[in-house]
Amino acid sequence: MDSNTLYEEKLFSKWSTIIFTIFTVLFLFLTVYQIFIGPAGGNPAPTWILGLFFVLFLFLTFNFSIMTLRLTPEFLSASFGVLKYTVSWENVESCTREEAPLWIFGWGIRFEKSRGKRRLSYTVPQTPQLKVLLKDKNFREFIFSTKNPEKVLELARKMIN
Repeated sequence: MDSNTLYEEKLFSKWSTIIFTIFTVLFLFLTVYQIFIGPAGGNPAPTWILGLFFVLFLFLTFNFSIMTLRLTPEFLSASFGVLKYTVSWENVESCTREEAPLWIFGWGIRFEKSRGKRRLSYTVPQTPQLKVLLKDKNFREFIFSTKNPEKVLELARKMIN
């Protein structure tokens, strides 16, 4: 955390890590099996495809295992690995608690339309969420997870005003 950072936290996403790890191990097994033992089934996928899926799920496992939330005097950002969303405080109208229920597979990065508003979510399961109302027309709402909603809410409100 540099001296310009007001707040930073890292949230471990246990469920997405478990799910992606299962697929990573599955495709590793299938790739190794096909290389050393032979094709499985009557119409096997090419070995390079299995290897490609292994690399893809390995990337997803590492990329979506930790969400980072960061507040500075200039912006708020949330990221899952290389996928980052940053919003300047000038583009924020308000910040409130989000009491939406967690849907099945409703974590990670989501784009959706809710109550006529386009929203972007960076969330981790079983973690409180905050909702930022944006002035920008690209997304009207930005929802993100935090372990310390009261502290982040207080800091966000100070930065907005």
